[in-house]
Amino acid sequence: MGNAGLEHVLTRLKTMLVEVWDECPGGEPIDHEASLLSLGVDSLTLMILLDRIENEFCTEWDPDNPPTAFSSLLTLAESVTTGQPDGAARK
Repeated sequence: MGNAGLEHVLTRLKTMLVEVWDECPGGEPIDHEASLLSLGVDSLTLMILLDRIENEFCTEWDPDNPPTAFSSLLTLAESVTTGQPDGAARK
């Protein structure tokens, strides 16, 4: 996937995060490069987001890689679009 694919995934991830994040600050754009922790995303929200990403993009996260390995929406999008270096593609 090229830049267009990455941008599409980032846009979708931002939407998904807003859908699952109860504490999402309304009206403010989400910085895709900011760490999810600095944005205020808690561990439960991250786990729900990862589950939704698995379902939508047909990915599986590597159990040896903790969810904290994905520090931003950008790192999540890169993982999805570059063949899941931190997870394995579902067959």
